[in-house]
Amino acid sequence: MEAAGPVKNFFFLFFNLFISLSLFVRPAFGSEIQLPDMGASSSVSLTPHMEEQIGREIATQIRNSHQVIDDLELNEYISNLGYSLVTNSDDAYQNFHFFLINSKQINAFATPGGVVAVYSGLFLTTDTESELASVLGHEIAHVTQRHLARSFEKANQLSLPIMAGMIAGILLGAAGGAGADVGAAAAVGLSAAGQQAQINYTRANEKEADRIGMRYLALSGYDPSGMPGFFQKLERKNRYAGKSYPEFLRTHPITINRIAEATQRAEQYKRQMVRMKDPKTYHLMKAKLRVITSHNVDRLVQYYKSRITPDNLKTHPEFYYGYGLGLFKQQKYEEAIKILRWLYDMEPQNTSYSVALAKAYIASGKQASIKKGLAIFSRALKNKPYNLVLTANFAYALIQEGQIKKSIKLLEKYNKDNVKHPAIYKLLSRAYGKDRQLLKAHMAEAEFYYLNGLLEQAIMQLNIARKLVKNNDFYTLSRLEARKQAIKEEQELYKLEDI
Repeated sequence: MEAAGPVKNFFFLFFNLFISLSLFVRPAFGSEIQLPDMGASSSVSLTPHMEEQIGREIATQIRNSHQVIDDLELNEYISNLGYSLVTNSDDAYQNFHFFLINSKQINAFATPGGVVAVYSGLFLTTDTESELASVLGHEIAHVTQRHLARSFEKANQLSLPIMAGMIAGILLGAAGGAGADVGAAAAVGLSAAGQQAQINYTRANEKEADRIGMRYLALSGYDPSGMPGFFQKLERKNRYAGKSYPEFLRTHPITINRIAEATQRAEQYKRQMVRMKDPKTYHLMKAKLRVITSHNVDRLVQYYKSRITPDNLKTHPEFYYGYGLGLFKQQKYEEAIKILRWLYDMEPQNTSYSVALAKAYIASGKQASIKKGLAIFSRALKNKPYNLVLTANFAYALIQEGQIKKSIKLLEKYNKDNVKHPAIYKLLSRAYGKDRQLLKAHMAEAEFYYLNGLLEQAIMQLNIARKLVKNNDFYTLSRLEARKQAIKEEQELYKLEDI
């Protein structure tokens, strides 16, 4: 019992350092987020409430770092992929936050509270959805198995200065640039015993995360051989990359034995599998991510153009899709429409094709084409009335074309029938503002901030809304006050100082 206090204090010290350092390094290293794979917490050292506090705060910091891929369809894809694994995990009821980080580094990480992030560089390195899912499954296993609690047990055997030095070394090293030198110096200063304990802990956790993550993979309908396949790919990169080996390997060291064990385990799971996932969406999203993150669109367009033939329209639609999106990014809208139309005519119920073609029509600026684009959105939503990506893109297009009332009606209907989403509230705020419904605009903006974890900003928006209400409108005043009070109570509940 005597160790509980120091461990809790150490964790609080670590978490403040974690948040402070992430804010400190952002201006100097703004192109990347470098966070260590710390695993997750336990009900012994950390209560579930503490875990949730940590996860919310880290998720908020990541969302506001401007490094998350700003594409609703891609974000929904990575979240849906993650939750398909969580559903078959040991803790299916825990909240998770999945992020796709815009960085060419081959990396992924998990933190306490169910935060799991994948870098775009890692996504683009995978060749199958099962490989990508294997990384997510591995990180989810770190969370569900409460691996951070095991590190706390190790910490009881070490002095707090050594543990603080470890954390500082990991964080500073992960920041990159000049901070990496400071982190390396901090790491060198650690005792040999401390370093060895950390290494042993990492190996044990990695082995367990492999085993359990593969079970999640197989139960969710993904090919379990995706895990050893991706390990082998990274091992080859490590062999030939010299000092610039993938960042993922720094926190997930891969050995020949680890690959062999994963291969053997995958064969056992494959014999039990009864279904497999459709890989089409993965390939389309990979093509979209490649276009979004590309710094040389001309070269990418030529890459896709060289790969499209009449024979592979059905077998490799991702080539056409990437080509069409690349042309769109070059603002060659008529050419993009021609390519994307082939895909849409082949499969009009495909959401990705519908959104891409509709946006190309609307971006062309021609009235006849704009009508076609809006009609595509309208037809698609009739078939999938609760589709978030279709709803948000259609509403945005309606706002752009001045059809504000129609946009508001669409967004309000979605909010009434579905789980609330920050993207919908952001669009509602914009539409209400254009319609001069300023009270509703600020209330919607408050919900947008609330859903992104920015509770103070949400309260500020509600205060602005309060000034727009007449003193005799008791119903609206009571509604605003009740919402503000609920958010304040949640603020108190999730104050990090409570840890």
